[in-house]
Amino acid sequence: MLILGRIIMKATDKHNIRNATLMLSVLATVGLPTNCLGLWSTEDKIDKHYAVDIHLFSVDLTRPMDSYRSHGGANVGSGGSTFGFGCSDNVRHFRIKISGTNVKGRFVVNVSLAPDKRDSATKKDSFDVDFTDLQARSFELAKNEDGRVYMLNLTPGIAVVDNRPKRADSTAFKLSRWAFRNSVVVLNDSVYAGRLGLTGGPLAFVSYPGFAKVEFALEPFRGAKRMGTLKEGKIQIRSEDGQSLDIYGVKNGVHQIELPGGPYEVWVRWEDLPGEAKFEVPPKEEWARMVKAGCAERGIPTPTDEELDKLYDRAKHQKQMPLSCGVDSIKRSDRIDN
Repeated sequence: MLILGRIIMKATDKHNIRNATLMLSVLATVGLPTNCLGLWSTEDKIDKHYAVDIHLFSVDLTRPMDSYRSHGGANVGSGGSTFGFGCSDNVRHFRIKISGTNVKGRFVVNVSLAPDKRDSATKKDSFDVDFTDLQARSFELAKNEDGRVYMLNLTPGIAVVDNRPKRADSTAFKLSRWAFRNSVVVLNDSVYAGRLGLTGGPLAFVSYPGFAKVEFALEPFRGAKRMGTLKEGKIQIRSEDGQSLDIYGVKNGVHQIELPGGPYEVWVRWEDLPGEAKFEVPPKEEWARMVKAGCAERGIPTPTDEELDKLYDRAKHQKQMPLSCGVDSIKRSDRIDN
């Protein structure tokens, strides 16, 4: 069965496929943005980079256990990230900003200290520390007359991030069904192709004339290659000849949640399709009936006649790819024993 925007039809029914395709475009037209979301790229490797743990505290060293106060902390890496936080008590009111950068292969951390107007005792300061040697350092930022000392501890290290896609746990994640709820589809990193609204699985596909038919699952199946990843609700597929398909807002079809963590392996069977992608707007009366029916089915307000006039004029000038998609079980003949 072929499912498109909650409209169900046989794959051989070209008229219904056309209407469903138009419906998908209509729903994109009715208030849905057509700009591409920010793309993320996967690297099939283990990434290592410098990072430093930050800890700001104050203490009276003559009675450390009783006087200790934590004023916050975080972690910054070497990619230009910055963390800012403040310290405020009955004596001190200042803010600290810490940033890490990679300077010609060396890990340099900048510390900026800035008191606010209420604090006349703390001195403004800014200094760089080279942490390439991975040695922890402690800095005394201020000291009160009663003996309380304000300390900044910086502990460098190497952060290791495993970006290698792994097999998703089919039992834990209930991978018997996909869920695409208003999921944005982007082709070749730049072309907005519409939004998906379907559920089922575990085998899904999207198809575009002149582009490709792309079948995918979170487990191997016959003829499929590991050409994609799923991470934090985003599917990214790259073909062997460099074409791409990205889907956003992907969920588990049983619990309707985005699969946590990742990246997970996505197994893909890619078939290039001949032809030319065309989009034809139906007569206005037919188009309006489709919009009203689609809004009613989705439980959203029906546009007024004036709004329909404006939307129809917009639809006639927008070119949408004829998107078709579906979900199904993996045929027994396509299953691979693991």
